[in-house]
Amino acid sequence: MDECPFCHYMKIKVLNSAKVQDYFRNHFKIFKVDIEGDIEITDFKGNITTQKEFSTKQFRVRATPVIAFFDLNGKLVHRYTGRTSGPEEFIWMGEYVAEGHYTKERFTRFKRKKRKAKKS
Repeated sequence: MDECPFCHYMKIKVLNSAKVQDYFRNHFKIFKVDIEGDIEITDFKGNITTQKEFSTKQFRVRATPVIAFFDLNGKLVHRYTGRTSGPEEFIWMGEYVAEGHYTKERFTRFKRKKRKAKKS
């Protein structure tokens, strides 16, 4: 959302990072959805819907930003609401999904391990 301060933080402090952009372009297909948008899109089941309906009705987005990761079948595998602490944590989230850690543990535990390893 344009008037969301947390979305603004993510755009300016996190998503503008070349390291973040490189990592995510190499590991994911990325698309942005405006939760207030009336632009028609095709959902994962092949149905035509609007961005607003896709986000609010299908995935119950109530607060922003939401970072959602889907598998190749359109199944939601990880969802994060709010801003990350910075580019490093955002890349950790990408690693969490890309490396399959989401199947074994929660993101908070994964982050804790990453922070501990960084301090060592």
